[in-house]
Amino acid sequence: MSPALRPVLLIARREFAAKVKGRAFVVGTLVVLLLLGVYAAVVATLASNEDTARVGVAGPATALTDPLLRAAPTEGLTLTVVGAPDPAAGEAAVRAGDLDALITGDPVRPRVYVATEPDGSLERVIVDASAATARDAYLAGRGVDPAALDAVVAEAGPAVVAAEPPDPQAGRRLGLGLAGAFLLFFSIQTYGAMVAQGVVEEKSSRVVEIVLSSVRPWQLLLGKVLGLGAVGLLQLVVLGGAGLAVAAAAGVLASGAGLVSTLVSVLVWYLLGFALYATIFAAAGSLVSRQEDTQSVLSPVTITVLLGFVVGFNLLTSDPRGTGIAVISLLPPFSPLFMPARVALGVVPAGQVVLAFGLTLAFTAATLWLGGRIYANSVLRTGARVGFREALGRARG
Repeated sequence: MSPALRPVLLIARREFAAKVKGRAFVVGTLVVLLLLGVYAAVVATLASNEDTARVGVAGPATALTDPLLRAAPTEGLTLTVVGAPDPAAGEAAVRAGDLDALITGDPVRPRVYVATEPDGSLERVIVDASAATARDAYLAGRGVDPAALDAVVAEAGPAVVAAEPPDPQAGRRLGLGLAGAFLLFFSIQTYGAMVAQGVVEEKSSRVVEIVLSSVRPWQLLLGKVLGLGAVGLLQLVVLGGAGLAVAAAAGVLASGAGLVSTLVSVLVWYLLGFALYATIFAAAGSLVSRQEDTQSVLSPVTITVLLGFVVGFNLLTSDPRGTGIAVISLLPPFSPLFMPARVALGVVPAGQVVLAFGLTLAFTAATLWLGGRIYANSVLRTGARVGFREALGRARG
């Protein structure tokens, strides 16, 4: 190993161990995992509480049994139809909660007895069933077989040929892409700001002066970026893995929904994006000497990223194939957030991925050089905030 890189790895290891063993990391990760578990439980409960109904039929209304069962699936209703021995017993069952409704009387104009008011879906099913019964009676009275007419109508209709057939996995791909974009935004913002806070803390306590007596500024900066980047990556993997498990358990994740390519894309773009933003945050943090001044230098960066994320997120949900999201995903500051989402959706040409990666790599290299220069010129200067022009002066370290 190169002697110049050995201090970098030592610093990275120190930063990684300090954060991973810290209470904030452990508690924060556990809280998010707990929230994911609660979400999974809620989804499972909602899935188990399907829209179901139990109705009784009595007298001539028993003729509605088959039409009711045929109409129920069109309303997404799981319907059970039972015969009631007599209307009085059926009404007692409704009052006791054993039946949702009792249907009696003429099948064409039935009487529906309910406890308070009928469920909307159930009411529509009853209306459809009585209408179908009336239609069948009318046709049979004129010598027309209703079943034969239904068969003819079922064969009628246009044959639609689409130039681009709809993707049955589009919804799942979009959800996966949005989840990846949010996780990247959350992780980059959180740990990028943590880099800046660490720089200010070491600068205000003058610990950095001791550290820089043994290593060069660029080694300290790179070590911090690598160490905290590894912490962010670890949390990203943990939370992302838990999220995928929840999605799979809820039945909203399919293996064919671009899962592998999205995971690889998220990891690659995270590493590149974190190197970019962590360097910017570290350089910004080195301009001040007090924690209370940190937000003032980070605000321009965080606001820019937040505005870009909001705009890109809206474009991604409203028009994932549009020009707007294509352009913003090619811009280096935002490519790490939205290119993985477009990869998940399967709407990005390979050439755009290569172009975005090249532009972001070049932009990151320039940012590392510029940020390293600012960091080297500012990190040892305490007291008043270092001016941007002064920070860009020739490095002394």
